[in-house]
Amino acid sequence: MMSNAESLYLGCPVQHARQFIAGKWQMGILWNLRNQALGFTEFKQLLPGISDKILTEELDFFGEKKMIERINTDFPVTKPSYQLTATGKSLIPLITNIVEWGYANLQEEHVNKTMSMTPMPAIEAIEQ
Repeated sequence: MMSNAESLYLGCPVQHARQFIAGKWQMGILWNLRNQALGFTEFKQLLPGISDKILTEELDFFGEKKMIERINTDFPVTKPSYQLTATGKSLIPLITNIVEWGYANLQEEHVNKTMSMTPMPAIEAIEQ
């Protein structure tokens, strides 16, 4: 049964979009997939602090929503990795704008790069 609050937002495009970018790790997961497929261990290196449980839940969520797909490489051993679908890729321009805005405003506040929680690959991509 749907709660009253959920029924208020049924069909709302803002709430629909928020489910993919509002979580603590969601934009980081999508952002890191923008140029390449990644395995579970690679995500763990790119997203310090994310637990195995949360990463698994987020990858499952994005898979159910058809934002990412799981692919298997069979050589030299079977290793699953994840890549964006066309729908997932369509969110990258939005996330890019958010990252650029955040970075510009961090600079306005005179925040040192080493103090920020932004992964260095994101900062380097913006500076290029």
